[in-house]
Amino acid sequence: MALVKTKFQKADNHSNWFNWCESLLELYETEKQFVHKGLHKTSHLGLRRWILGHKFTGSELILRNMLLDAMLSADALYPGSESYVPWFLYNDIDGIHQRKSSEEYLLATLSLTNSEIVKDIFKSVHSIAGPLTKIILKPSYELDATIKYRNCFRFPLALDAQFHRIIGNVEHIELTNPIVLMIEGAPETIGEINNLLQWNNSKKRPVLLVARSFPEEISATLATNWLRNSLNVLPIPYGDSIESINLAADLCAITKGELISAHFGDIISASVLNEDKWGTVDRLEWSQYGLSLYKRANVSTHIANIVEKMKSIEEEELQNVYKERVLSLSNDAIEVWLNKKDQQTIEELDSLIKHYNGYVVSGLIELEFGSIPKCFANAAKETAQSLRQEILNIGGFLVGVKDEVVAG
Repeated sequence: MALVKTKFQKADNHSNWFNWCESLLELYETEKQFVHKGLHKTSHLGLRRWILGHKFTGSELILRNMLLDAMLSADALYPGSESYVPWFLYNDIDGIHQRKSSEEYLLATLSLTNSEIVKDIFKSVHSIAGPLTKIILKPSYELDATIKYRNCFRFPLALDAQFHRIIGNVEHIELTNPIVLMIEGAPETIGEINNLLQWNNSKKRPVLLVARSFPEEISATLATNWLRNSLNVLPIPYGDSIESINLAADLCAITKGELISAHFGDIISASVLNEDKWGTVDRLEWSQYGLSLYKRANVSTHIANIVEKMKSIEEEELQNVYKERVLSLSNDAIEVWLNKKDQQTIEELDSLIKHYNGYVVSGLIELEFGSIPKCFANAAKETAQSLRQEILNIGGFLVGVKDEVVAG
């Protein structure tokens, strides 16, 4: 086993890094450019990207990571507050707490950016959003920004691949008043769902059939009869990605159906005609954007349970999965599609949305460079104080070295 060489560095020997850290405060009043896999421009709204765009080694890398950890901790207390940790690291100012009108909050939010494009998009979103409207930023290959209002539940689901190949290059499918059947696992033969197919052929009521997978025999039968207009059963698999692994629970909350599962003693051939298992929606659409379900359903309790679980999770990737579930369960939402390469616009618009929400929730405080939400100040100040104390308590660092003689 190779031995890792280390050496001890005193914590007070990093004046260059602390000077660099203090220079971060300039971003609160001006934009700066940096080169990292291309030329980038940012303000304090993109502070994390600015920090990650600079290279550090040894103990300075440890100090940088401590700063980033403090910023993430602030963001966990209140999303959007991470940008102000460096400010409160060097300033112990409370500011005057004020409550303002929504119009004044709007002006304060718009003053955070110099980008006219970001301002125009935010004003457009602000003009159509209600107090409970979810705002979702989506990456796009299109050059121009697009704003779409969504009054449905939407899930990132594809059709069964073989079914889609057989019915041809179909980009949009719409079904009115379908029943929704969800199977844990997969039907093994066409015989297991034959009762459902006969019912569908007789009643002509559309069916959304959701399962873990579909054997070739079933996919081919459903597709062939779809083209003949003798069946309208739409097969959609779930659980083939981390984003859809919990889809059944979310669909049950919306459609009020029940999962057909062997764990509950269900037999597929009998359960598919058990109306207690059926869920319903007013209408569904499938397109390149996924599966959209239209129904007036109260899923607030289900969302609250997901949010509660999310609070106990530290992994950012897993948190994002839970966040996407919450967004899929929001049927009053605005989708803003932005060019995926325009990181500054995405970054600043996301920050403006968080700032406005923070103003409305907690009011604002005035600082030297402008106003920030009171809740942001509280979160950033708390984590900055902890970081300051942590740095003061460090006597030194054991840092890895390569091809160096380490003093004994």
